[in-house]
Amino acid sequence: MASRGDKTFVIWPSYFDKNLTRNKGRKVAQKHAVDKPQLDALIKAARSLNLNPHVEKEAAHPSRPYLHEGRILVDKQKSKSEILKQIAQRI
Repeated sequence: MASRGDKTFVIWPSYFDKNLTRNKGRKVAQKHAVDKPQLDALIKAARSLNLNPHVEKEAAHPSRPYLHEGRILVDKQKSKSEILKQIAQRI
């Protein structure tokens, strides 16, 4: 399993889940969030942005260890909030 470091950001599908509140893990605005975000959609969006995603399909977010939603690690090319906005616009 790769870990986040100085050169990558960790992106979880829950960051884009419109059914979650900000306190429960959503990171994008409600208007940019989607219902049940899929890891494959995040991968495709990250590739289209040339972020070189590294996929970890069985990863579980620390706040929800029972849910193995997966995650991607992407290159730090901009701020994390800007990258999340760009991904949200593509999913």
